[in-house]
Amino acid sequence: MSSSSKEEGYQDEKNDDKSYDIIETIDNYSGIQSNIINVRSAQKVQETSNSTSFPNPAYEAFVQLVTKHKLADSVANDIIHLFNNFHMDPTATLPSNAKAARTLLDSIKIPHILYKKTIVMEYNQIQYTLHHRTIFDAIKELLSNKEIFKYCVFDYNPEYITNDKGEQERCYSELYNSEWWGRAQKSINENAKVLSIIIYSDATICDMLGKTSEHPVFLTLGNIPSWRRNKPDAKSLLAYLPKIDDNQKKQADFVLAKLHLFHRSMKILLEPIISGGLDLQTDNGILWCYPFLSILLGDLPEHHSITLTYNSANCKMPCHICTIPKDELNDPLIDYSTIQIRTPEAMQYVLENGISEEYSLHKIENPFWKLS
Repeated sequence: MSSSSKEEGYQDEKNDDKSYDIIETIDNYSGIQSNIINVRSAQKVQETSNSTSFPNPAYEAFVQLVTKHKLADSVANDIIHLFNNFHMDPTATLPSNAKAARTLLDSIKIPHILYKKTIVMEYNQIQYTLHHRTIFDAIKELLSNKEIFKYCVFDYNPEYITNDKGEQERCYSELYNSEWWGRAQKSINENAKVLSIIIYSDATICDMLGKTSEHPVFLTLGNIPSWRRNKPDAKSLLAYLPKIDDNQKKQADFVLAKLHLFHRSMKILLEPIISGGLDLQTDNGILWCYPFLSILLGDLPEHHSITLTYNSANCKMPCHICTIPKDELNDPLIDYSTIQIRTPEAMQYVLENGISEEYSLHKIENPFWKLS
């Protein structure tokens, strides 16, 4: 990239004084749901008030088999043919084909896996919609899996090992071993448990040509040990973030509008956990939990969006973690005592005193500061 194009990108990023009149928030978010998550009998499809249901247990077991193993229609149809030829119970009928089974499955409404649409913002006469479900529903999907819930840890568990000198050393292998978990536990009632929420988001290309992309947001829990958390079923899809159309890139306020859209969407997703504790109903009783946003995972552009820092190597302070000037960023002899971390308190001070451009910070109130 030429120096002139870098400079143009930098100028676009710091164009924060643009009038916000073009950005209109449409607040039709339906509000926070009840702070009760029921994960009892962990692990079967929940009964609903919907009249549509499986005709018999064999039918339901077959649909679960097809879904679990992602069977092709030809394989599923062969299973149906084999079963219909040899089964002994005349009431244990299967669907005529896999398509009919999937159609029936799609018609069954299970509340905690349903997604809704919320209009987040209108920009240049275009409405941008967030496709999402509540964070409590995503948590319920994870903890309703008995193969996940049985490994969950809700208590602070500092771990120690004995070194070669016979001394006790602190060992860090899981979030619930960390000092952060200890501080979180001390900040709440001693009878309450920490529910550690991990959010991951990243724009993803959906085809080989790169013409279609989406921006999914996934959720998992730090209460799940890392070996189990790294398996595919230990991650729950929370939302698809809206994206501003590419044909808007030439607009002078494009970067600012994109940041507003991102943060307003994330605020809607994370709003429920600000309200405090929740009751987790399990087969072994009720756990009183407090949700904490413990980790935000993403690539470098994602972290610049989260921290509202300039995403340009040409800005004064290009690091989203600290305020090191760009000329000192690669200095191996730097005095570490001079490094200032971009804490919420420090960045709030920068914003309130009108020196955000000097710190390569956009002039936008960051909703993540309330979750720190």
